[in-house]
Amino acid sequence: MEKSLVLMSCLLGLTMLGTSVQAATTSGTVTFEDDTTATAPVNPTDPGSPQSPADPNNPATGQTGTLTIDVAPAKIDFGTVTTSNAAKTYNAVGSYNQYLQVSDKRTTANGWKVTVKQDHALTNTTTNHVLTGAVIHLPKGTARNSLNATPSTIDTNFTTTAVDITTADQEVISAPNQTGIGKAVTTDTWTASGVTLSVPKLTARTGNYTNTLTWTLVAAAN
Repeated sequence: MEKSLVLMSCLLGLTMLGTSVQAATTSGTVTFEDDTTATAPVNPTDPGSPQSPADPNNPATGQTGTLTIDVAPAKIDFGTVTTSNAAKTYNAVGSYNQYLQVSDKRTTANGWKVTVKQDHALTNTTTNHVLTGAVIHLPKGTARNSLNATPSTIDTNFTTTAVDITTADQEVISAPNQTGIGKAVTTDTWTASGVTLSVPKLTARTGNYTNTLTWTLVAAAN
C-alpha cells in the first residue's frame, strides 16, 4: 500500500512538471495633442457654465490656439449726450456685464496678461475734431475661473486693474506664472455703466466721435 502511494505521488509530480504555462501581451498607448479649437463663450459670472443665449454685447472672437481671447466687449457706448463748456464726466450706457474671456490650454507654460490701448483719442471723422485730453476709464474687473470648485466665486489669484486708456498698452488682468493658475477658462467682468468718459473744459463739440480699443493677450516669460 505504501509503495502504491509513493508511486502515485511520483506520477502526479511528473504530470505537474510537464504542464506548460503560456502568456500573451497587449500594449497600451495614448497620444496627446494640443487642443487648438475655438472656445465658446461662457457665463461671465459662472465660467463653468456656457453662455446661453449668445450675448451680442460680448461676442465670440473665434480665435484658435492654446492661449486665446475668446470674448471681448462689442463696443463702449456713451450714447447721445449734451455738450458742456465745463469739464464733464459721462457714464457708458447699459446695466449689463461686459467681460473678457481668456482660455489657456497650454500644458507646459504658465502665466499671461491682457492689455488694452486705443488707436487714437476720440475723433469726429467728419470734421476731424479731436476730444483732446478726453479719457476713457475702465473700472477694475472681477476675475473668475472655471477650474475652481465653485466657478462663480471671485478668484483672488488674478490681478485686475482699473485703467485710464491711452495709446500705450496697459494691463487689465494678469495670471501669475504659477502652475494651475489661469488655466482652462477665465473671465474678467465689469458693469458697462462703470466705464466713464472724462472730457476737459472747452473741448466738446457736436458730432459723433469714435476710436478703436485693442485688447492684447501676452504669455508670461517661462
